[in-house]
Amino acid sequence: MAWSRLLSVALSMSVVMVSGCAQRPLPLMGTYLGGSAGHGGADSAAVQLERAAGPFNAGLMLINDTNAPGSAPALSEKGRAFLADRVRERVQSMTAIQVQAILSPGAGAPPHGQEALAKMAKESGQPYLLVALFSSAESEVPAYLPLTGDPEQGGSRPTVPGYEAVNYALAELALIDAATGRVVARSDGRAWTRLNRLNVPIASNAYPVIHRSLRPAPIYPPEADAKDILRSMAGDEALEQAVVRLQEAWPKS
Repeated sequence: MAWSRLLSVALSMSVVMVSGCAQRPLPLMGTYLGGSAGHGGADSAAVQLERAAGPFNAGLMLINDTNAPGSAPALSEKGRAFLADRVRERVQSMTAIQVQAILSPGAGAPPHGQEALAKMAKESGQPYLLVALFSSAESEVPAYLPLTGDPEQGGSRPTVPGYEAVNYALAELALIDAATGRVVARSDGRAWTRLNRLNVPIASNAYPVIHRSLRPAPIYPPEADAKDILRSMAGDEALEQAVVRLQEAWPKS
């Protein structure tokens, strides 16, 4: 009985630890929209529209938040441009939102609060503002990697020293009505990517390699850009989840 109780406690602690890890990073959209915005939690979607058909012409503001402890470094300009293109492509193909322009908050911090965000949309001549907020938690540890780059390392296959970096990405979307400041649609999605790279002075066409949560095929990035591509890919897959959820929640006209 004592062993059974100990095993039960250990399993419960494991579930809690896995649940906690799965929620990294914490949702951040509420801090940009203000406390009154409210959201039903991570991995959900909500749409409140009088007319679902659209189109809803919007300016897009992309935010890459890196302020949380354990956050990945900021995306490069190339990574930000990639995600901006993916937001435009995904939302226009799957929802009634049409991105008309990419808006920049300038040199300072992005505006906070629904009124400030709505004002930004008005000043740019857009009836709506689509906020796309990307954040991620990242860790890297030494690892012994298979020579072939295969993620399955069972048996007695030879290994070499290297590093394994994992990026847990969160993409949050919010559509704001410029006339009223009201949040009319929200969604979010999560994904992860893993980068394996060698720590030995040899060249290999199997490394560096990126494995993704939503795709079976690996990616072989250039060594110099591997970390930035890791973060960009994770953000795009999290975005894919967010847009699918937004599409599923969108009222059918």
